[in-house]
Amino acid sequence: MQEDQNIVAIYKKMQNQLFYMIPEKWDRIYLYASVIQRFGNFETGEMFFYYFPKGILKKNPVNSYEIPTRFNLEEKEYFELTSKLYELIKQLKLEFIRQHRKPWTSLTIKVEGLKFIVEFYYDELPIVEEEVEARHILWAYINLNIPMESLNKSQRNLLNNELNKIKDITQNKTTYSENIYLNPIKNIVRYNKEKLEYVSDKIEEKLEIKTQILNKRGVI
Repeated sequence: MQEDQNIVAIYKKMQNQLFYMIPEKWDRIYLYASVIQRFGNFETGEMFFYYFPKGILKKNPVNSYEIPTRFNLEEKEYFELTSKLYELIKQLKLEFIRQHRKPWTSLTIKVEGLKFIVEFYYDELPIVEEEVEARHILWAYINLNIPMESLNKSQRNLLNNELNKIKDITQNKTTYSENIYLNPIKNIVRYNKEKLEYVSDKIEEKLEIKTQILNKRGVI
């Protein structure tokens, strides 16, 4: 699937924002987002992503909303980054509409094997709480390989109901894929560390200047 350059530019911004938000080396990333126009131009939607940390041993996926606690980051600052990422996804939807292309309702982004893959879905998304939960369980089961036995009875029932619809869901989608080249990309932890070191250097520099002045005055 070939893409317009305006859309490709948004993909690049999304990649940079997403990679910046992961504070450790990772192996794979999976993101879900929806942007839905309801009656009266009322817009709803959601976004979350998971990544698998890089390592020799098999590791469980990390939920994006656990990152601030896990890495002792400022929650407000981190969730502002989350909002910026979601704004880019909304920009992507608006660009589709501007180009008179069929507007999607949700997307899944996969970053695996040096591939950036976007799957667009066009099915109507219900907002009933139970159906939203069922959709999340199905998404995690497919993309994160969540084992059936790890779910409780209620969740298994929801999943089985969704699996019966899977053919209709997967047929009603389009896919975009491109190669990515992972140059060293700053992430939020590196940035904060560098910012801290920069401030520390400035403090030491001021102390050194102050010491020199006091020495000249014969104080020390």
